[in-house]
Amino acid sequence: MGEGEAPELVTIPRSLVDEMVAHAREDLPNEACGIVHAKDGAPVTVHRVTNVAASPYRFEMHGMEQIRLEQARDENGETLFAIYHSHVASRAYPSQTDVRMAFFPPGEVDQEPAYPGTLYILVSLAEEPPPVHAYH
Repeated sequence: MGEGEAPELVTIPRSLVDEMVAHAREDLPNEACGIVHAKDGAPVTVHRVTNVAASPYRFEMHGMEQIRLEQARDENGETLFAIYHSHVASRAYPSQTDVRMAFFPPGEVDQEPAYPGTLYILVSLAEEPPPVHAYH
């Protein structure tokens, strides 16, 4: 985004946002994580994924659950729209760890986005109602 340009607005159905917020609350005291799939470019489903880190400070998606979701996504003609996770006590803004993990290989100088073109959605439980923000 260049100077003076407005951020791109993304429309996500309220029902999907509510699902992500509910997941975040249910997984307290740990961060929640999951995947949003799209059909014809529009988000249609939220898929919860187990946070194997089981931590209030970071998330790590269960690898086999991700693979199964990728297979189902391909079979259903859907695409990866977003990866979401929650922040238990901080703002809905990417942490340094979030940014580092969004690129592959993490921590290297020459990096590529781990999921090019995918949004990263953050749900913050630090405020009521929980703010939900999306980032590229």
